[in-house]
Amino acid sequence: MKDSARYWIEPNLGGLECLQASFVNHRFAPHAHEEFVIGVIQAGAQRARYRGGDEIMPADTTCVMNAGEQHTGHGATEAGWSYRVFYPHPSVLQGVASQLAGRPVGVPTFDELVIRDDELTRGFLALHAALDSGCATPLAKQSLLNWALARLIGRHSSPRPAAPPLRKARPGIQRAREYLDAHHAQAPGLDELAAVACMSPYHFVRSFGAEVGVPPHIYQLQRRIAAAKRLLAGGASIADVAAATGFADQSHLTNRFKAVVGVTPGAFRKKSKNLQDDPAGKDAEGS
Repeated sequence: MKDSARYWIEPNLGGLECLQASFVNHRFAPHAHEEFVIGVIQAGAQRARYRGGDEIMPADTTCVMNAGEQHTGHGATEAGWSYRVFYPHPSVLQGVASQLAGRPVGVPTFDELVIRDDELTRGFLALHAALDSGCATPLAKQSLLNWALARLIGRHSSPRPAAPPLRKARPGIQRAREYLDAHHAQAPGLDELAAVACMSPYHFVRSFGAEVGVPPHIYQLQRRIAAAKRLLAGGASIADVAAATGFADQSHLTNRFKAVVGVTPGAFRKKSKNLQDDPAGKDAEGS
């Protein structure tokens, strides 16, 4: 297998740098980053010289290097390793830590390089996959990043900020929910919705999930799908529906629609038309 790597920057996340790579022969020279290095090892294992020790990062773990820490990196076996990596600026983690604590705090640090936390690892993989898809909404990206960093800091940083108890926030969440209902085809960001609810982004995501049952970006998707169903039933073209409901394109609508409804927009539109033409339920294949 040859070495391969893809690198990109997320403008909706303050210039967050991202990497997806598979390395067999590559060896990183000693270096350090101004940012934190947060990676999920998907296959194989990576070996690194870090904090004076020789560390192995195995598959299915989340690995965190503090900003400014010197390190190396190469395959721990002849098969090398595959991983997905984020490079968030320290100010991003400090902001989330301050939201968790409910007061300004310093930049968190992490004592352990290798973290075995299946839920956290799945969360970072879901975030990276959303960023890699090219069609995730700004709200989805921001919500998933906030969730993952809050779990990382709340469970594994040193010291760990104690999250204040979840307070009832029904009026604020209701305002945000109504705002999403009215603007589902647009792209409101996490900060915008948190401001509507008069809450910090972390507490907004946490409270919205507790109150509504799903995170805000999933609720936004549900509202978009509901609107798409109404337009399709009214005879609108799939391309027009995609544009009207905020999806990136017709393919994006089709993929999301089928995942939620179980059939493609085309099949849904055809069945809706048949029912309108034959309210008794008899279509061309019926008696």
